[in-house]
Amino acid sequence: MSNNSLVEVRLAYSRRMKSLGGIGSSRARSDATHDAVLVIPGIMGTRLVEAATGKVLWGMGKAAEYAGRWDLEGGMDALALSPAEREGEFGRVVPRGIIRTPSWAPLLGGVEPYDRLLKRLRNVVVHPDAIAEFGYDWRLPTEYNAQRLAQAVECHLAAWREHPQSRAARAFVPDGRPAGVVLIAHSMGGLVAAAASLIPGAMADVRAVLTLGSPFHGAVKAVQVLSEGRGLPGLPKENLRRLARTLPGIHDLLPSYRCLVVDDDVVALDAAAVESVGGDRELAQRSFDLHARLRTAVLPGHRIIQGTTQQTLQSLRISAGVAEFLSVGFSRHSDDTLVRHPGTGVPVTTDHKGDGTVFRYATSHGKVPTIAVAQQHTALPRTGSVIDIACGMLTGAAHDGSHLAGDDLGLEVPDQVDVGVPFDILAQTRRHRNVTFTVEDPYAISPSRARMMGSSMARVRGQEDRWSARITLTSPGLYRVGASSGSDPVTRLVMAV
Repeated sequence: MSNNSLVEVRLAYSRRMKSLGGIGSSRARSDATHDAVLVIPGIMGTRLVEAATGKVLWGMGKAAEYAGRWDLEGGMDALALSPAEREGEFGRVVPRGIIRTPSWAPLLGGVEPYDRLLKRLRNVVVHPDAIAEFGYDWRLPTEYNAQRLAQAVECHLAAWREHPQSRAARAFVPDGRPAGVVLIAHSMGGLVAAAASLIPGAMADVRAVLTLGSPFHGAVKAVQVLSEGRGLPGLPKENLRRLARTLPGIHDLLPSYRCLVVDDDVVALDAAAVESVGGDRELAQRSFDLHARLRTAVLPGHRIIQGTTQQTLQSLRISAGVAEFLSVGFSRHSDDTLVRHPGTGVPVTTDHKGDGTVFRYATSHGKVPTIAVAQQHTALPRTGSVIDIACGMLTGAAHDGSHLAGDDLGLEVPDQVDVGVPFDILAQTRRHRNVTFTVEDPYAISPSRARMMGSSMARVRGQEDRWSARITLTSPGLYRVGASSGSDPVTRLVMAV
């Protein structure tokens, strides 16, 4: 970003504060943090617009637009990287803030908005202007977005420190510590933050970082999105795969841990293996090189939320260019060799589960403390216990989150269903509790306006603490399906077409 661009960003912050009444507004609160906050969404969490026409390419207002474009041949091709973008000439597509309504993509499922998180954060800062959103073009290389993030941190903090409420709040801070920045990053946003930490000086004023389900070791789900996908028919999925093969952002999510089963061993993927199932060899190699550098990244005051208990892809096999995806991982001894069955010598498999997208331990990063929360990947930023932890990091109400992490509830729901055709919702919990299922309209302004479908469901106790309900959705659209057994509900977005 040029010096002129930095000036423009700072002027934009100044204009925004004045428009919101920041200058000369009420006195500072002594019970809130005086630090600035930057919220970094995950992949597909930012609205994207075509610069020349203003056409919204991602972040449309209603579910029907997503379903219609994915079902239309070439409907999402405008998001694919052009040859000029592949050479680093960016600007054809521009980010326009964090998404405000739920979105959906085949295989990747639904993407929840960040409104609930942002609303709660406003209650623990001295003024709403302390909070900013870092929207970015998630199609592009992580390291490019990391440079933009480093500049956004600098601009936001500089503007906030000049804010009258920031200066007033400093009087309540021991030793008059100047305001710093707290980063709250979901999914790919954590990779962007980690890459930014490799830029000298970029984290100098960052006080703490909270990452939610960030795949520091990648996700097998990315291989599924890129693969040829035989056995996964359907125009929407083919459109997604065609798009994904052009995107550095998708390739940057490739798993870097040893997840490829070869004969009786488990090895790391390489660029040739990714290419064999339909990915881009050059982009895959760049991704693996990036993950090697990210192993040395250090994020200040870093804490990790990891989603657990959900059925999650953890490994794969490749045969003749066709990938077989497995919801199990493998155990290793302290010397890093595989644990093998004493009689057969076959590697011992373990279902570590995860958040439905990212394998549980793929969210780990060095010796950073982790907090386990039973939740689906995209629902993490709207989960009450997760938001409590984020607010606690800001106010200093530190805890390990163990009493907030909910129970061990897992939820299994299809990404996409047909209108008028019954389908099953499955839940599993080791605790002997009733499970309640709900289905609601995620676009409703308040729960009272949600289209609750509970009356059409029967709750049945299944074997081995599994519960199920069979429902039929009678109209097309995006639905939020949830299961609860007494704590935070586990939720997932489902498209009915």
